[in-house]
This record gives sequence, C-alpha cells and structure tokens, in this order.
Amino acid sequence: MNVDPCLFFVPASRVDTLLKNVPRHSISLVLDLEDSVPKRAKPTARARLADVDLTGTGLPGVSLRINSIETPDGLLDIQAVLALGGEVGGLPVQTVLVPKIVTGRDVAIYRSLLAELPDPPEICSIIETVDAVENVFDIAAVSDGLIFGPSDLVAEMWAPDESYLAHARARMCIAASRFGLPVIDGNSFELWDTEVILQQCEVAKQCGCTGKAAIHPRQVGPIVETFSVDPAELDRYRQTIKDYEADDAGFAVTKERVLAPPFVSKARRMLALYDGNPRPVR
Repeated sequence: MNVDPCLFFVPASRVDTLLKNVPRHSISLVLDLEDSVPKRAKPTARARLADVDLTGTGLPGVSLRINSIETPDGLLDIQAVLALGGEVGGLPVQTVLVPKIVTGRDVAIYRSLLAELPDPPEICSIIETVDAVENVFDIAAVSDGLIFGPSDLVAEMWAPDESYLAHARARMCIAASRFGLPVIDGNSFELWDTEVILQQCEVAKQCGCTGKAAIHPRQVGPIVETFSVDPAELDRYRQTIKDYEADDAGFAVTKERVLAPPFVSKARRMLALYDGNPRPVR
C-alpha cells in the first residue's frame, strides 16, 4: 500500500464536483461508498463508478471504501468492483478500504472475493470496533494497511473515553509497525482552524501514524506538511546503514549520532516502508 501522507475521501456520487479544488500531489483519492453516502443514494453512487472519468487527475490509481459485506450494500459493492474489472474512471482500484473488521478472517474473505480480478487490490482494514482493537495484531498480519475509525468506535461506547481512544490508536500503530504497514489516522471534523488540524496531525504522528484521512481540501495542506517524509531523512537512514556495515566495531558514538544495532534496525524499517521495499523481517 502506498505511503501517501493524505487519504482524501470523496463521496463516489459527487466525485466530479468535489475533486475540482483538491490538490493532486501527495494524496490518495478514496471514493467512498459507505458513510458519506446515504443508504438511499448508494445505488446511484455505485452506478457512478461505471461512468466517472478520472484519467485527467494525474493519479496512478484510486482507492475505494466499500460497505461491510455483512450488509446487502457491501455485497453489491463487491459485485460492482468485479463487474468493472477492478477499474474506476479509467484508473485501477489499488486499494479497497474495508469497514467494521472484527478479525483477520474478515480480511481473508474480502481478499478471496477480489482475488479473481486481473490485478487484485490491496486491503486496508479500518479499525473502528472494540473487537477490532482487541484483535488488531491478527488483522494487521493479513492486511496491507490500517486506518483508524474513532467515530464508529465512539459509537460503541457510552462516552468518548479519551484514554481508551488513545489506547486504541496506540495499539493499532504498534500492530502496523510490527507488520511493516502504513497506518492512517482517522479524519478530523475541524474544517477551518488550521492550527487545530496541525495539532491533531502532530499527535497522530507522534503515536506512529504515517498519514491522516481528510474530508475537506482545507485539511490537505496541514496533513501533507506534517506527514510528508523529507528525502534527506531517507538519505540519512541509508547512510546510517552504510556506515554501520563499514564499521568493524559495530558501535560508535559521535556528537551527531549513535551508531548501534537498534538505530540501524530503525533505519531499515523506515526504508522498507518509504522506499517500497519488502516488509522488514520480523
């Protein structure tokens, strides 16, 4: 799964009008068939997938958030993706975001249903249920990415317990790093105050998230600013590995850095994530 700093969600039924003001760089476009589309409009949104034209966006592909296959709409979403041969608007569906995941077995079912496509999409599991939080390591082991869904998680609780939400996000981030996956923080509902959005992004980044979802163009800039990775940082990781492998002592401390196995392991893990290399050995 691409490690883009921003996943921009657009209702599939309104993609033409809502995409006009969205920056095209550093985002993954997510066409949404789930929460942003009312039930009565879901058939229209699915039909829109067949005739929308996205070839002029400059994007290499799109992502698609479908409804849960525990619902009739979810089954119809899967059928629509299969009928379109895994393409929407002239672009390949690179990733399918799957909601209401409970266990790793759920992910396997989605993967099996999409396996007959010529180029099956990757699966990004949305961690938005209490059961998913408890089973997140099992889910991460068979997913290509994770995304946090705090709004749905809060809906399962009597009150929005901040300590539990922090625990859930941290547990998700640890599971993602354990299996070398990108991990996306849920979207903010703050649309106007850039400073608030930046603060929320920084909290998510410090927890271990590699990106954040957006639902409004105003959110894209702060998200990209926070989560974009400087190429110079990746160069420093490469240099750390190179210097360590060339140093017979295997340990060195200078004013600028410490050269030791844990820091080299960190460098390799970061390069595996951002350079598109295979997942780090666990």
